[in-house]
Amino acid sequence: MSAHQSSQGWKLFLKLLKEPNMQAHLEEFFDLFFTSNEKMHLSARVLIIQELLENQLTQREIAEQFNVSISQITRGSNALKNTKHSFYEKLANHLRAP
Repeated sequence: MSAHQSSQGWKLFLKLLKEPNMQAHLEEFFDLFFTSNEKMHLSARVLIIQELLENQLTQREIAEQFNVSISQITRGSNALKNTKHSFYEKLANHLRAP
C-alpha cells in the first residue's frame, strides 16, 4: 500500500467516525475494523496515556502495572509531548481520574 493510499484510507476512516448515526454503533464499527489484539493495544495506549497524564508513577511502574514494555510507555510519552497544548489539556480533562 502506498503512502497516498494509506492517507486516503485513514481520512475515509475518520470521515466514517464523524457520521452522526455512527455514534450509536461504535462498538460494531470497531469490531469490524479492529481485531481483538488491535483493540487490546488501543486500550493499553489509553491507559498508558491516562497514567502519564496523572504523572504519579514512573514509566517503569506504568509498564509493570499494565504488563507492557517500556518502549510502549515511551511511545505514549513522546506522542503526548508532540500534541498541541489545547488538545493536551482537553485530553487531560477527559482522562484524569475524578
